[in-house]
Amino acid sequence: MLAELMLSALLLLVTYWFIVTRRLSSAVSAYSVQSWLLGLVALALYVDTRLIGLLLFGLLIVSVKGILIPRLLRNRVAFALVAGRETSYYVRFPTALLIGAGLSLVGLLAATRLAFQPQLLPQSVLGISLAVFLLGLFTTIARRDAILQVTGLLAAENGLLLLSLVVAPGLSLLIEVAIVLDVLIAVLVMGFLVARMRDAVAGTDTSELTRLRG
Repeated sequence: MLAELMLSALLLLVTYWFIVTRRLSSAVSAYSVQSWLLGLVALALYVDTRLIGLLLFGLLIVSVKGILIPRLLRNRVAFALVAGRETSYYVRFPTALLIGAGLSLVGLLAATRLAFQPQLLPQSVLGISLAVFLLGLFTTIARRDAILQVTGLLAAENGLLLLSLVVAPGLSLLIEVAIVLDVLIAVLVMGFLVARMRDAVAGTDTSELTRLRG
């Protein structure tokens, strides 16, 4: 299980990319890399267990969340993915980084308090999945740009999928497919809404929405 643990640790490290980056294109790339790592965790589990559901799930994650969704994000919001564009937080950057580190610690410590017997993955991966989920939610709350808020939600969802590999690796493939398809549909809808927001306020900074209040 060393390969799965290392891939999960890298997944957590990449999640900090969402907090550190000031470029929207980098945030989408971070989501793509994060999804690839999640898919590789499932594929590594398949190599160890030979459970066909894990193989299909890994391939689904890589193809849909690692390739298709990032491409849709880039295409639907290409007007906002300008090289060098900077984004901002509702809180200052150093504070955001400290909060992110604190949330990671909370997730890792919370996993040690849960009465849970791991099946295929070690207990530490449970803590990593919780940390990734919390960091994704924090990115959504702390970022002012709508695109980064969307990628934060998608990152949090990757944390939940990693959690499902820890808690229920034998989860029905049909349910897993339904989850991924729901995310795909949500990305299409959010891409449309972000585009409409840009038309309304000439940008994707959600703080500008206060100008629409009548």
